[in-house]
Amino acid sequence: MSAQTDAVASAAAVGPPPGMQVRLSSNESPFGPSPAAVAAAGTAVAEAHLYPDDQSLALRRAIAEHDGLALEQVAVGTGSAALLMDAIAHEARAGGDVVAFARSFVVYRLGARNAGARYVEVGTDGPATGERDGYGRGVERLLAAVGDDTRVVAIDNPGNPTGAHLTGEQVQALVAGIPEHVTILLDEAYHHFARGQQGYATADELGLEHPRLLVLRTFSKAHALAGLRIGQLTGPAELVGAIDAWRPRFNVTAASQAAAISSLGDREHLRRCVEGTLAGRTRMATALRELGVPFTDGLGNFLTIELGTASGPVVAAYAGHGVGVRPLEPYGMTEQIRVSVGTPDEVEAFLAASREVLADVPSRG
Repeated sequence: MSAQTDAVASAAAVGPPPGMQVRLSSNESPFGPSPAAVAAAGTAVAEAHLYPDDQSLALRRAIAEHDGLALEQVAVGTGSAALLMDAIAHEARAGGDVVAFARSFVVYRLGARNAGARYVEVGTDGPATGERDGYGRGVERLLAAVGDDTRVVAIDNPGNPTGAHLTGEQVQALVAGIPEHVTILLDEAYHHFARGQQGYATADELGLEHPRLLVLRTFSKAHALAGLRIGQLTGPAELVGAIDAWRPRFNVTAASQAAAISSLGDREHLRRCVEGTLAGRTRMATALRELGVPFTDGLGNFLTIELGTASGPVVAAYAGHGVGVRPLEPYGMTEQIRVSVGTPDEVEAFLAASREVLADVPSRG
């Protein structure tokens, strides 16, 4: 890619279309943050003239206690995307390969580019049909791409934007097959929405063992703090510390730290957000099946829909109804859109628009 193409691809991968009444393009939580988190952030803003705690000690302690880890095993940053960029830059700083499944989170590719590493994409299964989900991933295919030059293997599980996932057994086989010189980035941004479904399991549930396994999570999705930019990186203390040393100083604001701590403590709000999201996802999936439009019923807070035609006019048609959905050209997916789960009213607005917008798409069965 040229620098100009990279810039276009990067810009196209973020942000909702302007002026949309219903934002279903950025995988945001429609239910808002915990009231306790909002109050804590507001209190912290009263001291905005002071620099935040550079080490984010209180937040890291809260995460460590929540996840059953030592403080030294936890780092935080401005969203999991920034932590991914830091981790890839550190681990591939001398070159080598960054390996990921095709159509994985775009930040892996951008991180490899910034590090001067070679980005290796491993093929997946084809698009969804009326009978099955799309973009299935094969562990053996990925392991075959790992060699002496591999520095990083990045796995988004569940995947974004495809919604594809690896089961717990597949993750165990993958981790067991990766050499000890390779750093594994297991990106669990959507794990709250996936637990207990279709064989999915998190790293902590599996008790995975690998000397260079790093797990990334975010407060942007189920915790609904996307606008405050907080993510976490956990793993072996020495490796976490080395990557954390590369970050900018004072990178996580005091308001963000305070909000994240309070959000971790408000488990009831988190439960309501997750349950509301899953109910909306089920409603969307049921209606799309009735329309006969193929899609991947993934384990995140979104669905990936097959159009059988260029996505641009379809995205514009939804925008005409005031509904923002995400085109996926940066992922080489020119005939697909990704639609986030909204509130019940937003879901109904999307479905009402879909009955018109998707009426004549070629993919309909």
